[in-house]
Amino acid sequence: MREIFKIIPKLPGVRVYNFAGDYERSKELCDFCDQEGHYLEIVALSDPIYEKIKDLNAKIRRIEENKERYNQRSMNFDTILIDYDIHRLENMEEFFKKVYRMTKNAGDIIFEIKEDEIDQMSALLERCNYVAINPIPSQGRLYLSAKKLHGWTKV
Repeated sequence: MREIFKIIPKLPGVRVYNFAGDYERSKELCDFCDQEGHYLEIVALSDPIYEKIKDLNAKIRRIEENKERYNQRSMNFDTILIDYDIHRLENMEEFFKKVYRMTKNAGDIIFEIKEDEIDQMSALLERCNYVAINPIPSQGRLYLSAKKLHGWTKV
């Protein structure tokens, strides 16, 4: 997973958001952000995940998928890593629209997919106004990255 962290800008004041999927990945991200001086917010969409990550050294919250907004205080993020299994989401398109609204312009989202889902997920992200959608193979896994080009379109 650490190889994927190269996508996170090496600039001061970078904000990273993580939809936690498991403790180990969130811990690795937490350590990386501590080392780089990035602000990190980790959220859990389920109680079992929250119980595992609640003591990590970051802002940790438990939220519901159907929440109107995932970010607090209208804070926007440079990079959003989605470790949570997107197949468990009730409404994937609505989820990615909410994520779009909390992503800074030119910000990235990254999440794991299966090889046969590239076209389907790319089309979904395009409907949600993402651009520069690219598969990234890394350590035997496949990730999809996408950018928010601008915030002109209401999603």
